[in-house]
Amino acid sequence: MKRTLMTALAAGLALSAAVPAMAGDLIFPGGTGLTERLAGQSYWSTQAQCAGLFGATSNYLAEKGDAAGAEMAKARALGFAEDAIKRVMKDRGLKRPDALQVVQPAILAGRNSGLQALAEQGMNDNSKWNYARSACLDVADIYQSASR
Repeated sequence: MKRTLMTALAAGLALSAAVPAMAGDLIFPGGTGLTERLAGQSYWSTQAQCAGLFGATSNYLAEKGDAAGAEMAKARALGFAEDAIKRVMKDRGLKRPDALQVVQPAILAGRNSGLQALAEQGMNDNSKWNYARSACLDVADIYQSASR
């Protein structure tokens, strides 16, 4: 199972495509089997990619007629995006408009990866999307503990 998991995570998910961290960036340490490939990336980068993934999820669920699920995914996407923007503002001393410009490419990469994963395999238990979703939830939990 772990080999399948790692293969799925390595199969082109935006979450495995690192955005270069700068010296002042808070670095994600990893922490679970799902997030070990993210270790060394900046927190804001992983958060932005997760925002994109959940934005894609919101659109996917809306197209399937699941309005409640789409709203929950949208709320999660906005939460990740806000955390990413605030993190890059703090790490790099940027104003909000500049921070948004920094995180935007990672959000779009996460969105594109999420849309592709959903189109290929949907939301089943062993799908690339589900592994990425689970990794994002781990990122959120680890970040919440780290930012206390």
